[in-house]
Amino acid sequence: MDEGAAERVLKRIESSSGRGWLPIVGRRRGEILVEQIRLHRPMRVLEVGSYVGYSTILMARELPAGAEVIGIEVDGDEAEEARANIASAELEADVTVVTGDALEVIPGLEGEFDMVFLDADKWEYLSYLRLLEDKLHPSSVVIADNARSSSRAMADYLEHVRGSGLYASEFRRGGWDGVEISVRL
Repeated sequence: MDEGAAERVLKRIESSSGRGWLPIVGRRRGEILVEQIRLHRPMRVLEVGSYVGYSTILMARELPAGAEVIGIEVDGDEAEEARANIASAELEADVTVVTGDALEVIPGLEGEFDMVFLDADKWEYLSYLRLLEDKLHPSSVVIADNARSSSRAMADYLEHVRGSGLYASEFRRGGWDGVEISVRL
């Protein structure tokens, strides 16, 4: 992989974001994602809500050799754009983007995930997590984006990861928003 290719794609997406609001994680919260990838060294990552592939690329380029990212994107056009961006970043060998509703796709996924990044319908975060809980192992990491700006929409999710006893969970601020990082116990 050409590290420069991934960086060029990320900058192009950021530039598009500057011309009009794009719901991407951005560099500040992206740094938290990268930090968690480096800390936990996941071999299998699930992203719920790939959009145009920005965070997918951020994560995939940091993964150890042989690791994979599976992204789920409900919008067909955005999924195609994500695939094109991932190919331009020369990461297509490590990433699969599935088009579909995560509530329907997740039950069909096999195996366990070392890391999950939630960045889709905030009202459904707890539903996604409940579908995933049998696919997580002790030390699996779940990162939920927009934990500050969408805290009301995510209230049931936040209550679950903070109070169920199944996770060690903490809020991390990144820019004007933040993420909830929950490690499965």
